[in-house]
Amino acid sequence: MPVLELDDVHRTHGTGDTAVHALQGVTLTIEPGELVAVMGPSGSGKSTLLNLAGALDRPTTGRVVIEGQEVTALRPDALARLRRRSVGFVFQDFNLISSLTAAENVALPLELDGARPRAARRQAHAALEEVGIRDLADRFPDQRSGGQQQR
Repeated sequence: MPVLELDDVHRTHGTGDTAVHALQGVTLTIEPGELVAVMGPSGSGKSTLLNLAGALDRPTTGRVVIEGQEVTALRPDALARLRRRSVGFVFQDFNLISSLTAAENVALPLELDGARPRAARRQAHAALEEVGIRDLADRFPDQRSGGQQQR
């Protein structure tokens, strides 16, 4: 089963004369283990495509299917659960909560998904170790370099 499918996806921002057709008729299938690069000039729809693929936005028309689940058919709570469990996104501006430490930022999605705080904290420390910054677990985002924040 594909991990991601876009079927004749269109995304239009605005209406009438000022409408911007960011994507028109995009069809894409990504299989497990496949590596895909999204490239193009500024304004070509790369961010729109990634927002749709990450279930952060919905298409104007067409279907987006993540791990067999059609995104447009999901209620907000199910959509949030899908994003927490199945979609990984590294934002350009990191989207870290400035009042939380590195470990707390990593543990938060786990806790929102029902993990007990102690278990979530253990998993967060293991994840930080895996990316080589376990020693920064108690530091806040403004106390880490950009690369450390991104990890």
